[in-house]
Amino acid sequence: MKNVLKGISTEFIKSKNTFVSWLVILGAAFIPLFVSFGFLIKWEQLIPEQGKNPWDDFTEMSWRGMGFLYTPFFVVLLISLFLNIEHKSNTWKHIFTLPISKGTIYFNKLITLLIFIVFFYMLYVPFWVGCGFFVGMIKPALQLTKNTPDYVSMINLCFHSFIASLGIVGIHFWLSLRFKNMIIPIAIAVLGGIIWVALYQGRAEQIIYFPYAYNYSTINPPNWVSSKMFGIFPQHEIFSIAYFVIFTILSYRYFKTDFKDN
Repeated sequence: MKNVLKGISTEFIKSKNTFVSWLVILGAAFIPLFVSFGFLIKWEQLIPEQGKNPWDDFTEMSWRGMGFLYTPFFVVLLISLFLNIEHKSNTWKHIFTLPISKGTIYFNKLITLLIFIVFFYMLYVPFWVGCGFFVGMIKPALQLTKNTPDYVSMINLCFHSFIASLGIVGIHFWLSLRFKNMIIPIAIAVLGGIIWVALYQGRAEQIIYFPYAYNYSTINPPNWVSSKMFGIFPQHEIFSIAYFVIFTILSYRYFKTDFKDN
């Protein structure tokens, strides 16, 4: 356990002087700031009816933006930049000379990446709350400062969004190990985004098998798909976990046996 913590700490230190850390911070702030700007521009149309909590609209607009394309692309870019640290500096050879097994190196990187994604959600919540109250102070008619956000619902959405992202994490961790050129995984993500939007617009039932659609399906479930529940998880989130497990096994085997350090 001590070696694992030391390895993860080393990964954070290496990421400190790169754009990875800034991406997590700026990424968490972007949607709350963007939605706040929209509220300030169209505030007269967003004045809540009597008895309605204005935070409901602020939450819905924020999460629809998060789920539509933003979160999947953020995760893909984070993975690409994180693994590109080693690719770009060509330090894999040095790492493999250390008295650490390839398996340990692999899981140190995967766990660190997952922690970065958790940090993203942990930062998103205070940014979201802060932006909402800031908008409420500038435009008192919106009544955001007179009402309370639904913190439980927000944390629940963060949790399910994280689960819905795991499929993409598994796929793109594997892709970013296989391709040193980070443009390739990003291009695949762009294509995936285009396809899932087409599936959504076409009301295709196959959307439930497409991991790039899972974040939006968590926020705004497609009503033409009969989604089963498995405990607290809808069917597409179970598929997301399955994708993560399958591609983690594939990328682990690839890293252990076929990964080239040059």
